Amino acid sequence: MISAVAAPLRLIVPMKSLDQAKSRLWVDVPTHEREGVTLLMLDTVLRAGVAALGSTAVHVVGGDAFIQGVVSDAGAIWSEDSGEGLNPSIWAAMQSAYVDGCRATLFMPGDLPSVHAEDIVAIATASLDSTRPVGVRAEPDGGTNALLIPATCAFSPKLGFDSYAKHTAAAEEAGTPLTTLDLPRVAFDMDSFDDMIWAGNNIPGFSKKLYDWQDWLQTQRPKENA
Repeated sequence: MISAVAAPLRLIVPMKSLDQAKSRLWVDVPTHEREGVTLLMLDTVLRAGVAALGSTAVHVVGGDAFIQGVVSDAGAIWSEDSGEGLNPSIWAAMQSAYVDGCRATLFMPGDLPSVHAEDIVAIATASLDSTRPVGVRAEPDGGTNALLIPATCAFSPKLGFDSYAKHTAAAEEAGTPLTTLDLPRVAFDMDSFDDMIWAGNNIPGFSKKLYDWQDWLQTQRPKENA
């Protein structure tokens, strides 16, 4: 845990409800596999965050009862989405963190299947005690897979097409250049069937975890419908 390395840092992970998550996998991947992958990746991000920062520092915004179950099991904190859209919801969560005394916030999406606690520690360390913004660019689409923003130079998130370039420009405008890290496990997110195949072939334990999460979903659904 990095509490001795950095001032209070809050990790913010936005999520959709399970039936809406990873919709770009819908055509190529059966629903039960897509849902299992979604929960596997969220659990991976949350457990890496909790190991690096502590449970009270990891916040998930949005999602349904299934998402809440994963958040609870990982020891993180869940809150409702404001319903105003992705960027406004994250911005509201960031502002809440600053009000609570956090010196910086760290956005990460919930679809990073190989992120480790050491990656989050590296991002926090590069911020020089929460004084410099730090990011990791998504490959190959130019998105943003991590964005640490100190309260002293806070700017609203600009997620969407080519967002990393927009975040780089926003940091410059705020007066502190964005430090970009080369962290392959953070740079890889899952947006396609090919990505899922790659993960199964290259991430240790991925296929077994996917099976376990599909099994977990089957045990949860009868309770939901009872």
